[in-house]
Amino acid sequence: MKFRLLALSVLVSLLVSCAETPIISTIPFQISERAYLYDKAVWSFSGRLALSDEKNSFSGSISWKHQDGYDQLEFAGPFGQGRTLIEITGDSVVIDYGDERLQYFGNVDAHVSKHLGMTIPVSALKYWVLGLVDPVTEYIMVGNGFLQSGWVVNYQIMQVVEEDELPRKIRVERNDVKLKLIINQWDL
Repeated sequence: MKFRLLALSVLVSLLVSCAETPIISTIPFQISERAYLYDKAVWSFSGRLALSDEKNSFSGSISWKHQDGYDQLEFAGPFGQGRTLIEITGDSVVIDYGDERLQYFGNVDAHVSKHLGMTIPVSALKYWVLGLVDPVTEYIMVGNGFLQSGWVVNYQIMQVVEEDELPRKIRVERNDVKLKLIINQWDL
């Protein structure tokens, strides 16, 4: 029995050591020379999200798939409970709770925030997760990030993925709204 446990431990260790892991960068975030990332038409990531304001808090997993003109975000609480799927195409947003599917037109950020119960700047966040600023809004560089539309975006850890330096750990704050994102896996 001890031999089986030892053999299983060795096998798991070998498999884990062979897995491709991103290289964590100690280089501070820099906005310069990142403009080429605006041309990335297809990308996705999975990770963990913590979101809180003065009344509510949420923590769980996030999966985001982006194709030019289309975004799909999936949020799930601990153990996959409370799954919410959000699909955004232009000014259309579909929010799918599994047992209910709602579609809205107009201000995407307002509809998403209303249904999640907390403010999430999704329209800008699709740039911020790549380490970019929203190209249509002014910004000010601050520390390891920037201030844009009243939100402070701080890149705490960067990682190298397929020769691109992309965020690993991001903190976004405005007033009492705090969003922490840890990106475990990028697909470009």
